[in-house]
Amino acid sequence: MSPPEWAAALSSGADPALVAWVVRLAAADWAHPDRIRRVVAARLDAGQPTDAGAVLEDLEGCGAGPLPPPAAAGRLAAGLVRLGARVSVVGQPGYPHRLAAAWPELGAPLWLFVRSATGRLPSGTAAVAVVGTRQPTLEGLETARALARILAARGVVVVSGMARGIDQAAHAGALDADGPTVGVLGTGLDVDYPHRDGPLRDAVAAAGGLVTEYRLGTPPRAPNFLWRNRIIAGLADATVVVEGRARSGALQTARLAAAQGREVLAVPGSLHQPASRAPLDLIRDGARPLTHLDEILEVLDGLPVMPGEPDDAPVADHGLAPVADHGLAPVAADVLRLLGAVPATPDRLAAASGHPIGAVLGAVADLTVRGLAAATPRGFVAVPSNGRSGQPPCL
Repeated sequence: MSPPEWAAALSSGADPALVAWVVRLAAADWAHPDRIRRVVAARLDAGQPTDAGAVLEDLEGCGAGPLPPPAAAGRLAAGLVRLGARVSVVGQPGYPHRLAAAWPELGAPLWLFVRSATGRLPSGTAAVAVVGTRQPTLEGLETARALARILAARGVVVVSGMARGIDQAAHAGALDADGPTVGVLGTGLDVDYPHRDGPLRDAVAAAGGLVTEYRLGTPPRAPNFLWRNRIIAGLADATVVVEGRARSGALQTARLAAAQGREVLAVPGSLHQPASRAPLDLIRDGARPLTHLDEILEVLDGLPVMPGEPDDAPVADHGLAPVADHGLAPVAADVLRLLGAVPATPDRLAAASGHPIGAVLGAVADLTVRGLAAATPRGFVAVPSNGRSGQPPCL
């Protein structure tokens, strides 16, 4: 059966048949990122291909809930068309190559909904994530805006999460310089969140793009923003944390970036300011302190070229060669082998593995997100395997 007409209209280069399949599954209430991650992890464990078609087939075969009728997919598609949105699918032209480099081992999204002037996110230039707290100091706001302005003036894409506070200051700084900026949402593209900030979202969409893995109508829920953070980190060559508290999404974003081997920087702050805790903790754990704003340009000059192919070329099949240890990055695989039932602290894991403590913390964050490790008051422990088979995990 040929795909519906709207599938070609929504494609940013992907096979329209895959786009139609994605929209149909995205319309299902149960097709959330954690379920997709479980399917991908099972395929990696079994040494099976993780191309989009194979993962979509497993998702459809899960029996986790009823598949939406064609009319539901049509309604979702019509809403996306009205917004001028496009659908990107991993392994297909138009999918951001930095995220493709993180699929499937580090959990990049299987699909993305993109709203931009071109139907794709900016490519062919460096990208930096500038993130931080929703409750910043005045100095933090000014620093984020000035940093983003410097980056955007050089053509660097500024990536952030559209939240009020540091994120919006970063987007505003990029817009000040008429430069590119990308906003990663924890909601559907049509949801007014943060409330009454539609003009800023429109400006970001025009200057670079808005992107989300959530279907239209998805409201702001706390877990959505934790999943969103891996996209922010994955879209950028480097992540800068301006301000953040001890338990913040910005800290998680930085550690996810470290787990992907991306550069992490932090702006030092006062020891007495709660909003400085995340940057100071990152610096303690090995992140590079950003001591003056222009230093970010020096960092970018020294970064290696991101592996991967241009965004307008097909991405190579990442699933033909199985990756050992649950498809983890090398540092995370080494750390997982060291974990057991007795809690281990990050410094002990770093000493035993030979990896820097910053990389170990990023690895532990990745293992925890995947359900392979758990934090205790005395350190980290391994989570026993659930004995997954090669069957699609539909819990």
